Amino acid sequence: MKKILYVFMLSAIIYSCKDNSKKDETQKPSTVTLEESVENLTDSIQVKNIQIGSDTSNDKNKFHLSYPSTVYDFINKNEEEFAQSYLTEFKDAAKDVNEDAVAGLDFGQHFEIIESTPSIIAFLIERYTSYGNNYNSQYFTHIYDIKEKKKLEFSTIFSPQDNFDKLAEVVKSKTSEILRDRIRSMEELTDDDKKALWKNSQEMIDEGTKANDKNYHAFSWDESGNLTIYFDKYQVASGNHGNIEIKLAPESYKHLVAEEYQYIFHIQPQTQEEDTSTTSIDTDQSSPKTYKIDCSKEPCIAITFDDGPATHTTQLLDILKKHDVKATFFVLGKSAKVQKNTLLRAYKEGHQIGNHSWDHKDLKKLSDEEIVNQIIKTNDVISNITGEEVNVMRPPYGSFNDIVKNKVNMPIILWNLDPLDWKDRNAETVAQRISEANINGIVLAHDIHKTTVEAMPEVISNLKSKGYHLVTIDNLFAGKELVNGKTYNRRQ
Repeated sequence: MKKILYVFMLSAIIYSCKDNSKKDETQKPSTVTLEESVENLTDSIQVKNIQIGSDTSNDKNKFHLSYPSTVYDFINKNEEEFAQSYLTEFKDAAKDVNEDAVAGLDFGQHFEIIESTPSIIAFLIERYTSYGNNYNSQYFTHIYDIKEKKKLEFSTIFSPQDNFDKLAEVVKSKTSEILRDRIRSMEELTDDDKKALWKNSQEMIDEGTKANDKNYHAFSWDESGNLTIYFDKYQVASGNHGNIEIKLAPESYKHLVAEEYQYIFHIQPQTQEEDTSTTSIDTDQSSPKTYKIDCSKEPCIAITFDDGPATHTTQLLDILKKHDVKATFFVLGKSAKVQKNTLLRAYKEGHQIGNHSWDHKDLKKLSDEEIVNQIIKTNDVISNITGEEVNVMRPPYGSFNDIVKNKVNMPIILWNLDPLDWKDRNAETVAQRISEANINGIVLAHDIHKTTVEAMPEVISNLKSKGYHLVTIDNLFAGKELVNGKTYNRRQ
């Protein structure tokens, strides 16, 4: 089974990132031949990506989407269709963007695993959309019944309809309570204004909490059965309230769940259920801070990989291990949380793990609090997996300002060579460009692209033949103190 799963993961295909033209979709067949890995640290749920625009792209419009890949074809088909629908939405919006606009589109989708057992797999999907300024978030929940091979709707779980109606009344009451308290706390309004605002809000609450699947398309739960329902911006309140979340304890809804689905919320836990998303993770690891290579005396190059971990990261780790090369992975927090074992394998094999934000938003568009949250959440996920603190970060799109530099409170690692691997999907072209790296330089690459991974054996061979040592960022700058908030694109 492990062998079949491994082959499946290596054969997953990432969609074209630039457009749908034949020129951009054509990729040279892989020239890499790999033996089966003996490494057991893999993940049964992997991250696939679609990307338009890159860290050094001049394109104003950027699209960065991740979606799950599993061992179940019926799940993968649905998730791929859902991803493509968002890509179509982006392309349609891009047609109407004013070329003179200062900022363009920034669309993103990422996901978390809510539940993964032999009977059910559930994902919470977040889409963030910016038309140039702030982001608007929208959530979706996809629950799959593995035995029945079907996607479950909220109305099916809370059936019959009478149960759904009763739950909607509970949610309506909770929503009204939250919004009433918020309106009361608005000190800038008079009592009459508050009464008028509350009266106008009731119609939105009534419509937005009605018992239908359109309204209840996003929800999650924890291991104790505490249920959270997510409402879109403008669904139950005016836009200044943002996205509204309603939290329900099991006692308030468990009697309304259809008997056959009560196990989903751990109301009646099934016996002998095991989490299939990961194997156990041993975080009791130590990473020595001494290096065989002294980059103050020897010629070094640091190759870095952004946006993972993803479906091709395991193959990349096999290549790096075979050639005894160390690299630095700037990972997304949400993806790291999904592919925990892949990340742990990279760390255990001596690679450095850096912070690339939680979900690839342009940090310059976020509030101070949101910037800090992007960094801290990602650092926490990485540290929980590796047992080691994160000490470097790279902002999405290489986008930062003085506020970002101050709030991330970490050294910012950039690059001095970009092979445009996101744009030109040809392994030979990418290999040729990376092979032009110079002493003490930092290379930007992406392990989400299959052709980039395929280029690495030639890259390693070419650079080693020139006498270069391929090292981590820590190794490259060993003996030099990196300062929080300062940027680095090579060892000086």
